[in-house]
This record gives sequence, structure tokens and C-alpha cells, in this order.
Amino acid sequence: MKQYVVFSVSNFATFYIVSIIETMKPSPYTIHYDNLRAWLKQQRENSGLSLRAASAMMGRHHSVLGKMEQDRRKIELSEFIEYCEVIGADPHEGMDVMINSLKTSKLV
Repeated sequence: MKQYVVFSVSNFATFYIVSIIETMKPSPYTIHYDNLRAWLKQQRENSGLSLRAASAMMGRHHSVLGKMEQDRRKIELSEFIEYCEVIGADPHEGMDVMINSLKTSKLV
């Protein structure tokens, strides 16, 4: 049984120290997202757009797209589709990358 330390900070709040290991469990789908991220980055580079140029076209800060490409932010489906449109990539092809990655891992 795990034990956690509870601290009381004056009379206003109580906060809990939670194990970082518990909150940072890796997803079983990480490798598949890595494949999708690599595909997205390659498609952006093939389009000749920099990260800043693509983000400006999407109306987003460049750090948002950078984090998506670097596995520091989840890829939301609607953002994925919009990003594909901006860089001229086919979102169906990107989904095929993910589907093939998932199928391949089940064969191993």
C-alpha cells in the first residue's frame, strides 16, 4: 500500500504529494504516436514550410506545433486535420501510418 504525505498550508489549502511515477505512466500507444509525429514532421519539411510558417498559417503559436512534433503535447484529431491541410498532407495517409503501426505491433 502506497503512502502519501499530506501537508497543510495555513488554513487555506491542503495539497498532496503524488508520486511522479503514477502521474507519468507511459501510454501503450506512444510508439504509434511517434510514427505519426515523424510522418507529420516529414510532411511539413517536404512542403517547405518552417514550423513558424505553418503555425502562423494555423493561427497558433509555433511552440504548440513544436510540442506536437516532439511528443510534448497530445495530437488532437481536429488539430491534426487542420495541420495536414496547412502543410498540404493527406490526413488519410497519416491515419494509415497510425493504423499500420498498430497492426504491425499486434503481429509481433
